[in-house]
This record gives sequence, structure tokens and C-alpha cells, in this order.
Amino acid sequence: MNTLIILAHGSRRQESNREIVTLAEKVKSISNNEYDIIAHAYLEIAEPNLPQCIDQVIKNGAKNITVFPYFLNSGNHVKRDIPAIIENAVSKYPDCNFNISAFIGMHKDIPQLVLQQSRIKK
Repeated sequence: MNTLIILAHGSRRQESNREIVTLAEKVKSISNNEYDIIAHAYLEIAEPNLPQCIDQVIKNGAKNITVFPYFLNSGNHVKRDIPAIIENAVSKYPDCNFNISAFIGMHKDIPQLVLQQSRIKK
């Protein structure tokens, strides 16, 4: 089973965490069954954290897991923390295939998106 985990930082503010739940639901609705499971996780503060999410999707049959870091830049979380968690998961689940995709800030259209969003007034 192909699985996508959208990984956000996590917040004490529940509205922020719910935005990631909504994002995962929207991605699932447009994915054309590219992934059997689309889940969400948080790196800190909120649950499920990434190890909990990995345990759950594997319990539900996941074999190929892609973690999508919903982060804008390559700070310590992207460069160090997420790879360390995945390294532990590989050790724990050697029969599963794990991948970390490029973080969202790497997308070529981010400059255009920033310009578009800057025109929207609250």
C-alpha cells in the first residue's frame, strides 16, 4: 500500500493543527487514488507525532511510505530531525520502504505563490 504522510510542525493552537487535517483531506480528494492512505502527523507539540503515525499506517497495511515535510525552509527539522525519525523507522520496519519528499519550500512555484498571496488582503 502506498502511503503519504503530510508532516507539519505542530502547534499549541488547535486551529493551526486542524488546518493540516483539512489539507490532508483535500489532498486525498484530488489524489486519484495515487495513495491508498493519506495521513497527517506533527513533528512536535501535537499528535499524532511522526513515529505514532508511521506505526498506525503500517498497522493499516502501509508498505511504501512517503513523508512530505510541510516546511518552508531547510532548518534543523528538515535536515536533521525528520531523517533521524525515518532512520529509526527503517530499523523498526525493515520490510517497508520509506521516502522523504522535497519539502514544500523547494517547489519552483513558491516565488509566484508568495507574489499571489501578497495581493490578498485580510
